[in-house]
Amino acid sequence: MDQKLKGSWLIHHTNKLQAVTNQSGFEKTYVSGKCGILLSAISSNNEVTLKKERLETLARASNINTMLELPIIIEVLKNRELIDVTGSGIAVLGVTTSATLQHTSDIFDFLEPNPQENAAIDIAERASLKPIKYSEIQQEIADIYRIDSAATEQVIYDSEQIGFVDVENLSGDEKILFNGNLFRRETTRKVKFILDSLSSQEQLKLTEVNQILRNTACAPVETIKKILGDQLFDKLGGIGLFDISVVSNSKESVGFITLPSAFSKFSNSMVDDAFDLAKAFVSSITYGMTKSPHARGQIKMVEHLLSSLIRGESIGPVRAIAEDYKVLELKGVVEVKNGPKSGRVGPMLKLLKKEVGELALQAIQQGDVSEHSLTSLPTAAVTKFSGPEHNRERIRKKQAEVSPKATNDMISALRTGASF
Repeated sequence: MDQKLKGSWLIHHTNKLQAVTNQSGFEKTYVSGKCGILLSAISSNNEVTLKKERLETLARASNINTMLELPIIIEVLKNRELIDVTGSGIAVLGVTTSATLQHTSDIFDFLEPNPQENAAIDIAERASLKPIKYSEIQQEIADIYRIDSAATEQVIYDSEQIGFVDVENLSGDEKILFNGNLFRRETTRKVKFILDSLSSQEQLKLTEVNQILRNTACAPVETIKKILGDQLFDKLGGIGLFDISVVSNSKESVGFITLPSAFSKFSNSMVDDAFDLAKAFVSSITYGMTKSPHARGQIKMVEHLLSSLIRGESIGPVRAIAEDYKVLELKGVVEVKNGPKSGRVGPMLKLLKKEVGELALQAIQQGDVSEHSLTSLPTAAVTKFSGPEHNRERIRKKQAEVSPKATNDMISALRTGASF
């Protein structure tokens, strides 16, 4: 498996492990994933020095315990020569998101994980390419990783319970495994199989939605729900046919939809936006275009603005910069500080992760993020971002409570379709 792809799975698994009380059996996965998450938050395209206070703020924002976890992570990153520790903080080498995933994978290998941890990554990868039968994967995993049947059953069971994969029960004792990354690669053929599994009326609705999402970089959840209806929306969202992101502030939380493959450049969207940074960036930029009035710094020439940021230039000063990019600050994507420009002094914005800006620009150029794209975004500064996998989990949980086989027909269609 490509090391960057493995690194993205480690981030995925670590995010899942953070939601359970016991990481036993997956300690190396958890440590390496946490290292990758922190490295993403503290690094930029250029070498930077962070004071202790800034480091701890970014760690807390990344759900890292500054007393128990941070010292261990810092030690690992130092030993891997990815950071230098100073008396007042740390110095971080210039690291891109892609390089962060590579380092995450390298740390994992260096920690010498057990066969079960490697098997869990393999299971998740296979389940993202195509739904797989439990009976098939069980024997293959046992043979490849040379573990007995009891250990094989345990790692598959753990993968289900922790959430590395989802499970759909078929007739009898057979189960099918899949996960929320099904539609990040080889999307066209998979969407066709889904369409074939729907009624003619449902097919028309999904075709309309796909056209909207191809023409726009993102669309409000309510717009898509109005077309699909709640039941079909949940059915499709539960298998990851589209990404549901939520931006929040003190007043409200508002969701919007993107295609899982929207941020793919040269490989696949799972690698390109493993930390959901581009989605968070597009949401903040779109807010600045659609909701911020001229007096506080409305964005009008978005491609020009993004191009300036990508070139390393600072933009501003406008009041909106101090309020609208807090999520991106906490994710280490941008830096906000007061500075002078064109005879004025005020909040200035600088992009720290060039590749995130490039992904956002690509999405905007391919679609049409304009006044009609996200009219339902919050009317106050965005302070929280909830990524697609978290929201898909919520839909799956609701499906399990209402109808255990809500997605069975579509998963079966993917499973029985032509090989990928």
